[in-house]
Amino acid sequence: MTVEYESRLAMLTIIVINLPLAMSCSSSPVSYHRLEPKHAAIYRVVRLCALSASPAQFSSTFEREITFDAQTWTNRLSNVDAATFIASKHDIEYLEEYAAKQVDEWARWNEPSQFVMEGRELDGVVTVLRSFEDPKDAFLVSFWVNPGVRRRGIGTRLVEEAIGWARGHDLDGQPFTRVVLDVLKDNVAARSVYERCGFEEQGDSPEDAKEARYNCIF
Repeated sequence: MTVEYESRLAMLTIIVINLPLAMSCSSSPVSYHRLEPKHAAIYRVVRLCALSASPAQFSSTFEREITFDAQTWTNRLSNVDAATFIASKHDIEYLEEYAAKQVDEWARWNEPSQFVMEGRELDGVVTVLRSFEDPKDAFLVSFWVNPGVRRRGIGTRLVEEAIGWARGHDLDGQPFTRVVLDVLKDNVAARSVYERCGFEEQGDSPEDAKEARYNCIF
């Protein structure tokens, strides 16, 4: 083996070892899971990862939600008029086992970068809940796809999961008639996902002129 060949082989090895995790796992199948109250620790990590990696996408902040106690996260998943879905390279059983081992360590973290690193295999999240404006509306919120795995259909599938749940949800004879959402007007990628999933723009959001209001009627 020549010195030149050994040098090139060493360089190739370094490149492969240092591939981003999202890229190295690109062929792994993605699973979609609805979170239950027992998954509060998993939800906390993916939510704080989203707030850290894409802060401009959300009205809330990492600094605000890092102060939430465990009960707050559990309560969010206990709402019978809401559903939260995540996308991951792992099945829910693996995530449950991993969370059980890591939950104490996660509780000590307070830096956004820690959650960004931990969330590399949590590919996305979305929540849909009964609207406070009109009980016949489901409101889609907190939609996020990990930047390392965008443009792979993950966002579309997450939104479809949310729509499917809303279409079939009927609590005490109060079914939803449509899904509504607000999105920043300059968030072209998210708007494209929503439009592919059947949402139509309705004009400015009544909450914020920088956002557009969309709905998807059943």
